[in-house]
Amino acid sequence: MMYDEFPHVITFQRMEKVPDGGGGYVEKFTDYITTEAFVGGVTSREYYQAQQLQNPIDCNVYYPYRTDIEKTMRIIYENQILTLKSAPIDQGGMHEIMNLKCEVTGMLSGDGTS
Repeated sequence: MMYDEFPHVITFQRMEKVPDGGGGYVEKFTDYITTEAFVGGVTSREYYQAQQLQNPIDCNVYYPYRTDIEKTMRIIYENQILTLKSAPIDQGGMHEIMNLKCEVTGMLSGDGTS
């Protein structure tokens, strides 16, 4: 069910070892979970502060509360690769909405790889 406050769809990916076809393994990002979200830009003040800390952020990602998202994951949103720049933040401490600060770090190619 899509909520008005979460009009976008994102996919969290995590790094996993997958068979390489030759008896070994390679590390690769694989889909973990797809969920509704709101992906929005950051304010100019927030952008400036992040630049001062040399920790650039391009967007805020809000999604329904959950505790299984880790900072080592990444997000796929409209063929963009979003790298997590913060640990998940419980907005208001009410266990309803989570926030992540993210940086756009790439685009997926036509075959779904980065």
